[in-house]
Amino acid sequence: MTRFAAISTFNRGGLELYGRRMVRSFHEHWPREVSLRVYSEGWDALDCFGPEIVDLASASPWLNAFKARNRHKKFRNFRWDAVRFSHKAAAVCHAARAIDADVLIWLDGDIFTHSPVAIADLDALAPVGDEWISWLDRASMYPECGFYMLNRRHENHLGLLSAFEAMYVDDALYGLSEYHDSYVLQQVVEHAGAAAKSLSGPGRATTHPLINGPLGQWFDHLKGTRKREQRSRRSDLKAPRPERYWR
Repeated sequence: MTRFAAISTFNRGGLELYGRRMVRSFHEHWPREVSLRVYSEGWDALDCFGPEIVDLASASPWLNAFKARNRHKKFRNFRWDAVRFSHKAAAVCHAARAIDADVLIWLDGDIFTHSPVAIADLDALAPVGDEWISWLDRASMYPECGFYMLNRRHENHLGLLSAFEAMYVDDALYGLSEYHDSYVLQQVVEHAGAAAKSLSGPGRATTHPLINGPLGQWFDHLKGTRKREQRSRRSDLKAPRPERYWR
């Protein structure tokens, strides 16, 4: 039985800007027994470079229809750009049903793994018992969902997953205050009263909890313009880190 499986998705531009680098760092530093599946958005298997490649538009039963219905909606900024972030939700919903692993790990395409990750590390991070999700919660806003882990053995896994998916299938997310996947997922978890495990540590008080919490010992998250800079900035760290990557 597979303990862990990881997934991500990115479009053609993301493939070239950060995706290949993310995949190389995954294969360099993650345990060999953890698989990586990448859902492609507009590029095909001829671009295969190591991980399993699945065409997202073909895999998801609802993504194309959701985009067709809503692609012309105007939005103020990324917080209301439901179509942009629907790809991520579609990949998670498909993989969480299709991949037979105890724990499914979501990685944004701009996550860079800078140091070796062990199975024992993943075990310590994973949701257990009645916890459905391990995520990077923040004290004053929605969680940072660039990295999270789903407990596929949770007794209500399929019910919670279906509630997340229904936000897109029924366009119910447009009744929320924000429409991006992090906010949508937060509403589903909180509405269901599902137990969540925090991975933020002291980073919970910051806007960049991945690098300011326990996960920073293995990962960097190249949010926004950091993608072109290929690393987070020194000013993003609220306290010095001991890892060589951060020095």
